[in-house]
Amino acid sequence: MSEENKLPPLPTPAEQDERVRQERFDEVKQYLLDARQNYPEPYYLLEYNGVPFSALGGIQALSGQKKNGKTFVLAQLMSAILSPRTMRMDEYLPGLRVPQRTLDHLGHEPQVLYVDTEMEKLNSAKVLRRVHWLCGWDMDVPNPRFNVLWLRGVTDVKNLSGEVKEHAYSRRYRLIKAAIEVLHPDVVFIDGIRDIIGDFNDNKESASLVGDLMALAEKEQICIWNVLHMNPRPGNDDDSKMRGHLGTELGNKVTDTLVSIKQKTANGVTFTVKQQDARGKDMEDWKFEVTEAAGALGIPKIIPLKATDRTEKEVVHDDPENIKRWIAQADKLYEWPMTRGDVKKKIFGEIGGQNNNDIRQADLDVALNKQYLVESTLKKQGHYLLQIGDVIPF
Repeated sequence: MSEENKLPPLPTPAEQDERVRQERFDEVKQYLLDARQNYPEPYYLLEYNGVPFSALGGIQALSGQKKNGKTFVLAQLMSAILSPRTMRMDEYLPGLRVPQRTLDHLGHEPQVLYVDTEMEKLNSAKVLRRVHWLCGWDMDVPNPRFNVLWLRGVTDVKNLSGEVKEHAYSRRYRLIKAAIEVLHPDVVFIDGIRDIIGDFNDNKESASLVGDLMALAEKEQICIWNVLHMNPRPGNDDDSKMRGHLGTELGNKVTDTLVSIKQKTANGVTFTVKQQDARGKDMEDWKFEVTEAAGALGIPKIIPLKATDRTEKEVVHDDPENIKRWIAQADKLYEWPMTRGDVKKKIFGEIGGQNNNDIRQADLDVALNKQYLVESTLKKQGHYLLQIGDVIPF
């Protein structure tokens, strides 16, 4: 046999082992972090009163008992993402917006995909028009930045003998992924995730779906919001868990969990949105009511919280971001210079809701000790006077 027709020698066992080891290492090394790299801070698609949430590349959850306003919360989140700062947004969604840092990073106006697996077409259309109204768009003209995928009507695919070739839940999920591929949204809202899984009490199936959603969000660098009901626990809405093993798995992996809670009073119905879980900084609750600003459509409007409505979690008196926000409001409301007593009363008291009770121990001295407030050299009638620039030194 000529030299050119000779077969290459078979690898030795040692060479085979080395090849397998190299293949395994090549697969693993793409997931190893490099200490020489500077990994950037995440970009958040939303913020409320300056506190960011909803990280790009992550999955998020919205939960609550049935008929507790979750769809109205979705309308608020989607409108805040889609609309720039307008008078209508400032009136109906004060404090809720996309951070400028994220807009600069995206380089385009954010796009939203809303997926409805539960409601009738009429109610899904109301969500669409509700968002259009809040954004100031024509309610009867499609906008390419906002797409609604209606999947309640999806059914099993069967062959001629009646056997199921593709279940409705898996078909819905396939359609969602196809829509992401062709529409390129920056955020997807799945209302609700229960309808894209066969058994939400199956550990393996739940872990597989949540893992796949995480990988999809990371790959596309988008947010994927998932709506899932809570287990009924009357009186403990803000401490309940999402349904089934799917809820447990989702709760373990999300970057944020928001919970919507309905309250009935003598004056009507309001809803409170609480951040139950957060990978980053905790943000304040927000309360909203449903108005008739667009007739029977129902428009959610955030109600500014009074100091007496705030909880200890919501009022962090030595947090510089809160103090910055209070002082920015005071700059427009009051005449300067102000005495230290007025700063304490008006900024920390009236705007910030701080007092000297034993529970909070929130005093102007707290800010002084943290160097958030500095003394002015100007003195008049025995009182230190502070200019706006003196109050916060950064």
